[in-house]
Amino acid sequence: MLRKLLLLAGSMMAVPAAAQERPPLIDAASASLISSEASGTAAKRTVQFLSLHHRMRGSEGYRQAAELIRDRLRSYGLEEVEIIALPADGKIFYGTQRARPAWNASFAELWEQRRNGNAWADAERVASWNDQPITLAQDSISGSANADLVDVGTGTTEADYAGKDVRGKLVLVSAQPEAAAGLAVHRYGAAGIVSWAQNQKQGWWGEDESLIRWGHLDTWKNPAFAFMVSPARAHEWQERLRHGQQVRLRARVEAGRSPGSYLIPTAVIPGKDRGHEIVFSCHLDHPSPGANDNASGCAGELEIARVLNRLIAEGKLPKPERTIRFIWPCEVECTISLLNARPEFASRTLATIHLDMIGGDTEKTKSILRVEGSPPSLPSFVDDVAFAIARWVNGQSLAYADTGAADWPLLDSEGSKRPLQAKVGGFTEGSDHTVWAESSWRIPVIYLADWPDRFIHTQRDVPENLDPTKLKRAIFIGASAGWYLANLGQNDVPALDRMMHAERLDRHAAELRKTAAMAPADAALVDLYSRNADVAEAQSLSRFGLQLANGTEMVGAAIAPAAATQGSGALIYRRKAGPKGPMTGFGYSWLDSQLEKLGLPRPALLDREGPGDTASFAYEALNLVDGTRNVQEIRDFLSSTIAPVPIEEVTEFLATLEKVGLLEGQAGNIR
Repeated sequence: MLRKLLLLAGSMMAVPAAAQERPPLIDAASASLISSEASGTAAKRTVQFLSLHHRMRGSEGYRQAAELIRDRLRSYGLEEVEIIALPADGKIFYGTQRARPAWNASFAELWEQRRNGNAWADAERVASWNDQPITLAQDSISGSANADLVDVGTGTTEADYAGKDVRGKLVLVSAQPEAAAGLAVHRYGAAGIVSWAQNQKQGWWGEDESLIRWGHLDTWKNPAFAFMVSPARAHEWQERLRHGQQVRLRARVEAGRSPGSYLIPTAVIPGKDRGHEIVFSCHLDHPSPGANDNASGCAGELEIARVLNRLIAEGKLPKPERTIRFIWPCEVECTISLLNARPEFASRTLATIHLDMIGGDTEKTKSILRVEGSPPSLPSFVDDVAFAIARWVNGQSLAYADTGAADWPLLDSEGSKRPLQAKVGGFTEGSDHTVWAESSWRIPVIYLADWPDRFIHTQRDVPENLDPTKLKRAIFIGASAGWYLANLGQNDVPALDRMMHAERLDRHAAELRKTAAMAPADAALVDLYSRNADVAEAQSLSRFGLQLANGTEMVGAAIAPAAATQGSGALIYRRKAGPKGPMTGFGYSWLDSQLEKLGLPRPALLDREGPGDTASFAYEALNLVDGTRNVQEIRDFLSSTIAPVPIEEVTEFLATLEKVGLLEGQAGNIR
């Protein structure tokens, strides 16, 4: 009882502090207007419409979703509303992205059959494109089969097929169809594939055997058709097969690829400065229903566009200093294509706010909203803006959940009252923000995304799993950060500097904990690159035409790393003018294609894994190539920000990029 009384007293004492606390950076009046106007319920209604469409790139379903976004933007009164159409025929390259042709399906069914006398007759429809399009693997081609089912395990090694006759039959595999198609269909002659591949690994992996996973086939090679079924269905079949029973299926697919277009809706809220933009992005593609991933981010972005434009049109908010642009591309491949086809987009962009999965109801999906920033190779104050606002929303939502009172609970009338408890800080890959921040463009990013989500990429990623309150809070974080960046001026820098200092102290504390168990030399590296990141972050204000009152004096000056060793460690590389883009897009890997073409081995760094919540070694290694750092410095940077890595792997990776024509190197001055 005493403990309960103490907790109650503590929570009561916390109420005035929470109630008096003003939002960080953005002025309270603007924050109040955005909070009052933003609606998680409205965003969820948009999700319900988007989730009806199977939104594969270039498909009819994607076109309908893009047109819905365009029509809403027009009704909201935004300007320069259009759908940018970039040809995609499988031959055109946009930088490192080979444009994948459109993929459409008109019919697909998988039936289990039973004996009816001496003949087989349809008994149960197992999968249907019309009912659940996710049951047909993406990029399937037309085909048909009336055949027995053969279980081949994973289906990815020759041993899986030893002693099994699969020619003309359907094979049951636990791997993704694209991993099995080469052996199953093209070497051993199977008619088609039935896959029960499970979802991404997370804490709830494998618990729900009714989930049907989104499947993929390779766009470029090993054409085939494949159906996706649940583990429960697969296990039932496996049990029958083990007892010598025959499983007979009938499959028919009408689908294929054809020349099409990448469709990218866009619109702007014009600022006084038309030459610089703050960009909001999401990704419009993914299978139906695809509610959290990523109808939620797209609906959230649409709601931000509506909120800001309405408040400006009604004179409640002023015309922004900088233009605010909104885009809805397909994930990664459309963004790479857009920034190559329309280079002015990148040249005008000061920062990008990318909304991926933002609405998962924590109790249903087990998701946690992540608010992240730019990779370590691109230190920026932009990150701190989002981090500060997100921490404040965390505090306000927790105060309300604890006590029932807070000035800014950011509740939606149809949503929960749970605290947000967003995980704030850091950088991970996985969506379009990595394209903007990549070394081709080096644009600072803010990234909002749920993880984990136990229903991602399955038939259970439905609108009913979304929480309007969480949607509203994510919308508020994104809209407030974007509005602040669109209007940031020199007079705002002192307050921003204090917030940057607070975030810097928080990062330094995390680094101290990280280095506590490190060898002194490794800990010294972390400290060195941390201090240099502080300097770079202070200097990042210049991107907005701003500077700290005392330049970088408040954080010191950059410190030159220790001298590099002789030999390859002293090499300095710079990236050539083209092609622009990351080494791997969606559905196509530029680097793997070049390695295959030239007969080069795959560099070990590509497959080296670091801790879960960090950038990958290869992504950051290329980002660090800037014409001034040598190989040793790049290796040391990776070791300090991700995890220790052998210099031989970094050397091999960069040398390989030189061989494929992406980089050029020269001997550097050894410091």
